Amino acid sequence: MEAGTIGSVATVTGLEHPFLPIATPSPSPEDGHVVIAGLDLTWLSEHIAEMRPQRLATMNRATLYITDRNGMIVGLEAGGDSTPGAQIGAPLPVALRPFIHPASVEQTTVHDSSDQGWFTSVVPAPIVASGLTAFAALAVPSPIASFARFAVWDLTITGYFALMALLLAWRSGQRFIYQPTEMLLSTAQRWRDGDLNVRAPLTGRGSEFDALAQSFNAMASSLQARDLERRLQAELLESLVAERTRALSEINNRLQVEVAEREKTEAALHQAQKLQAVGQLAGGIAHDFNNMLATVLGNLELMQHRVVQVAPTLPEADAARLAALIERATGAVQRGAQLTSRLLAFSRRQRLSTRATDLNRLVTELVSLATSTLGRRVRVTTDLAPELWPAMVDPSQVEAALLNLCLNARDAMPDGGQLTITTTNIAFEGQQADDPPPGAYVRVSIADTGTGMTAEVRRQAFDPFFTTKGPGGSGLGLSQVYGMARQSGGTVLLDSTEGQGTEVSLVLPRAMTEVETEQPRTAGNDPPPDLKKLLVMVVDDDAAVRQVTVEMLRDLGCGVVQAPGGAEALALIDTLPRAPDIILMDYAMPGMNGLRVATALRQRGINAAIALVTGYAEVEEGDSEVNPLDGLLRKPFSIQELRTLLTTLRKRSEAGTSTVLT
Repeated sequence: MEAGTIGSVATVTGLEHPFLPIATPSPSPEDGHVVIAGLDLTWLSEHIAEMRPQRLATMNRATLYITDRNGMIVGLEAGGDSTPGAQIGAPLPVALRPFIHPASVEQTTVHDSSDQGWFTSVVPAPIVASGLTAFAALAVPSPIASFARFAVWDLTITGYFALMALLLAWRSGQRFIYQPTEMLLSTAQRWRDGDLNVRAPLTGRGSEFDALAQSFNAMASSLQARDLERRLQAELLESLVAERTRALSEINNRLQVEVAEREKTEAALHQAQKLQAVGQLAGGIAHDFNNMLATVLGNLELMQHRVVQVAPTLPEADAARLAALIERATGAVQRGAQLTSRLLAFSRRQRLSTRATDLNRLVTELVSLATSTLGRRVRVTTDLAPELWPAMVDPSQVEAALLNLCLNARDAMPDGGQLTITTTNIAFEGQQADDPPPGAYVRVSIADTGTGMTAEVRRQAFDPFFTTKGPGGSGLGLSQVYGMARQSGGTVLLDSTEGQGTEVSLVLPRAMTEVETEQPRTAGNDPPPDLKKLLVMVVDDDAAVRQVTVEMLRDLGCGVVQAPGGAEALALIDTLPRAPDIILMDYAMPGMNGLRVATALRQRGINAAIALVTGYAEVEEGDSEVNPLDGLLRKPFSIQELRTLLTTLRKRSEAGTSTVLT
């Protein structure tokens, strides 16, 4: 659209008079805004009539036309001789239409269809783009043509001023309509962009645009207040959300801590259950294996006695060969007994002979033993606490555990290194799931400078049968150490970093008594005791073990009766001519175990010495209430150990005393 455009005559339903549309574009073409105003044509005609000159009567007979670009009459001041049919909004008379768009002021005489002559003056608008044209026409009789020419010229001047008034109205529309409208549109655009602080300017004239601007400003104030309220609500909501988020975060952190503690407890419980399950299996295997070893060892000793008896009748070489064969077989049985002892220690079912022990002295003796075993490439140093508390442990089991840890340290240092043994006093509060009960403990640590362990190896280090030594490792070393420590009432701590070495610490309970001083043994010259007057009852469900025990007793000169179980023993004892002097009882038997059979015998008034002969000596719950035992013999046993037990029991029986073993 050009800058300022005047349209054609238009009418709208509801408006009485036709009007002339005037449009002007926005100063910013990208906005696409257009201001349109309508000029009432009746008002224009009345305004032209007011401008008509009154000095010439001839002028009162002239007609003034103002037309748009299409030749439609937008302004009309009709004289007495006006052309018929001429009215506002109607087309220009046919005789005048050739002059709708003159290039300059023209004056001429034209004739209409009735041959009426008209003296015409045509004036174009100063702005060509507006499309307006002013016509002045006067019916002219030929006698007064010259005078009419002057009158028409005067009328033309009037039309020119009328046309100028029309253009002035157009310019006023731009100022008083377009500019306020543009300011309102610009303000609305800034509101749409989010700037509600801006206000529409007021002209101060009290016009309709001022009222509209005030309404817009009130609306902006309301929107601004709502926006502020919305922002405050959003900030309040954000603060509430942040507070809830912090609360949820704290709850989540506590939950994660509790889950971590639960997982740690579950892992410790799983480890304990796993060790218990494998321990039960190992204990059962050790029990059956001990029975077999007892049978083999007993028969080997019986064979040895027979060989000694018939040796004078045999060639010396054969007798020596038989003795060597029996000795090798006996050694194999003893090594098997050591293996079952390890299984029982691992399963925590081996009775520990605990006493107050000086661990500094034990470590000192172990170093002298281990130095040659570890080799020259391993340097052994000690750091022993001078005021170390005594520990309530089984010295032989602790010594075996420390030796096992020293060998593991040596294997972790294939190129050599340093091994350090440290002893300290320590107190535990029992905060971790795997910690021992709160109290005082003695700690023995073995640290090496070897390859260390990965995190995965550390997690499985105490698992039964887990090993990193390939087929040559049993996987029972650390498990046995752990079982011994837990059975003693302590624990094992492991600290290892891959590539930097490993430290394994035995935490053992403090003894509240002083270390006992061992008295030197004196060689006795007493003759072997006479056991021929003793009547011994053997109760064992394993026929082979029972039979070899009976044979060994008979070799010692004892009288023997036997029973395959507890119920049979109770039934047999009532039929004997006299009560037995000594009863040897297996522990793990079907029906009634050895302790319950011994209790039943005591309840019947049997005062014979009772010894438990077993390789599986775990007392079941409820058995510890009454413990009627006078002795304990572990399978497999030699005939000399059996002789020693019988001698001890006979002396106690003759003295009228009974020592209860727990």
